[in-house]
Amino acid sequence: MQITVDAWDPSFADNPESPSRTGGTVRTEIELDPEDWRPIDAPAKGPRRIVVVDGVRRIDARVELLEGGERWPGLCVSWAAGAVACDLDGHVSAVAEADVERGLFAAVDPGADFGRYPYRKVESADPGELISAAQHAMAGLEAKVASMVAMDAELAVLDGPLRGRDQLSNSVGYIKSHSRSYLKGEQNAVVEQLAPGQRTPVFHLVSGWPRYTWYLRLPGTSSRGWSGVARLEASDDLTDEAAIALADATAAALPPLGSAAHKDARAPQNLTPIAGLERRLKRMLGDPRLLLRSVRAASMETGG
Repeated sequence: MQITVDAWDPSFADNPESPSRTGGTVRTEIELDPEDWRPIDAPAKGPRRIVVVDGVRRIDARVELLEGGERWPGLCVSWAAGAVACDLDGHVSAVAEADVERGLFAAVDPGADFGRYPYRKVESADPGELISAAQHAMAGLEAKVASMVAMDAELAVLDGPLRGRDQLSNSVGYIKSHSRSYLKGEQNAVVEQLAPGQRTPVFHLVSGWPRYTWYLRLPGTSSRGWSGVARLEASDDLTDEAAIALADATAAALPPLGSAAHKDARAPQNLTPIAGLERRLKRMLGDPRLLLRSVRAASMETGG
């Protein structure tokens, strides 16, 4: 019996890709014929400069709006996005861009000034839809930040699924956790055979939306099972050759950026630049106690 232990569970982590969604359609012949699938080594030479983009969000207050005798829920949310530029030749990284936005998400206009939280209309009053709208707003800010810095880099790595952020040809989505396995049989077995720094062949996936995707194992953990495995995805607008080139670039650039277990509970998938950027962005969101106080003051001024 072989047993592997991870400090966190990448199979059931918070992931926008719910396993309850419909199954995907997979084409595995993009890079290699299915019967020839095998682990692929990273190229000797990779990108010299990359940017890593991430976002964080926080619910600062839950509000209730009363209109015509009916009560409507609302969320006051803060979110931030930023980018870290990494010079891989000298292993130097620095925050290149960061921004913060806030909003009151609700299905009805409160008709009042909530200060730092401008009204953002949501078609549904369902709490899940309110959170989804906030997530979408954060993705939009991430895409904006990425567009401002990605042109100066050979590779842009956006934390999380790429959907809605695939306008840049050199961008990839970086998924740390796995809500389901998209491969079957011998192709799925290749994931477990990956050595640190190796990737699977590129395959095409349609599950909610179309994209190219591949798996990559980062160093620093056991090489068994799915330990240390991340999934990356690229825009469906690319050619097969361009998607394969991006996969090679990630295999060369990302393994050295994997986090260490004694510093990060989500090691090695939580890349070191992402971990540092998350800490800075959370500080940029501001003091939640002061923000909650401002929301309560706004509600009192409107007679709430």
